[in-house]
Amino acid sequence: MNFIYCLDKNYNTQVTLSLYTLNQVTNSNINVYIAHNKPESLKKILSNYRFDNLKFNFLEIKNNLVLPNLKNAHVSEATYYRIFGINLLEKDLTHITYIDSDILFNKDPVPLFKECINNLINSEFVISANTIGEYKTDNQETKDYFDYLEMNDKYFNAGVITYDLKKYRDDNIGQKIEKHLINFTKNARYWDQDILNTFFNGKYLELPETLNHNVVTDNKLVNMDKVFENITIHLAGKTKPWHVGGFKYPVGNYFQEKYKEVFNKDYFISPYSKLRHLKEIIDFLKNKSEYKVNNFFKFLMICVLKFFKF
Repeated sequence: MNFIYCLDKNYNTQVTLSLYTLNQVTNSNINVYIAHNKPESLKKILSNYRFDNLKFNFLEIKNNLVLPNLKNAHVSEATYYRIFGINLLEKDLTHITYIDSDILFNKDPVPLFKECINNLINSEFVISANTIGEYKTDNQETKDYFDYLEMNDKYFNAGVITYDLKKYRDDNIGQKIEKHLINFTKNARYWDQDILNTFFNGKYLELPETLNHNVVTDNKLVNMDKVFENITIHLAGKTKPWHVGGFKYPVGNYFQEKYKEVFNKDYFISPYSKLRHLKEIIDFLKNKSEYKVNNFFKFLMICVLKFFKF
């Protein structure tokens, strides 16, 4: 089984938690490729832990392209790394599964992934991904966006993608996607996810939703028992568990519990933006009873320090 993560140092903590939970739930040996612009920064963190079931292979990414829609965005160029990372893989690999760095594992994903890979290899498709529910509707805004992107009626979430690498290489898909990226002139609202969707345009094999189970953080009514029934938790939405606002919600609280379990520290905070971080601190001061925080002053101090370091 082969997985690939693509990231920069801003997601070193999140990917460590993803890898930790993966190692916890599986008994299979997994080759994990990590495409990173500064791999040594992550190697240093991972060296502190035992990953008995994971074998790491680091790939260094260098990008010289001007990438769409990054100005004033809450994401960095690393969101496009999954496009470049696949092209760095060794030529004898027959399949790979891309995993977003903000995915946690509840159960062993390997048996179902093996089934999906076999289905993909025996299909006409190059990739397998799961369609985002909202894009299956007849919502007019969605139709308008599809018309704008010149797409058909399917749109997948790029958090988990399985690739048939033989077809990928035989059809020269990697170079074609990079060319598509360079020539893309529209406003990519969802960054590389739009690039990949406009390229494949609905031509993909459906991936079981449990392998990429999107859970929006800012939902106080989420049933965590139901969430844990799925193989994965993909931390979706603009509010993340590592934002101050994320501490009000069950998903954010679970993430912080895993963070403390792995790093033996309280409160991992990584702001969206300086202005939003300030607004969230003010909300915390006004409504602190809504936040699951054991040490008010320690939490506030970390938040303030993050503001001045941003």
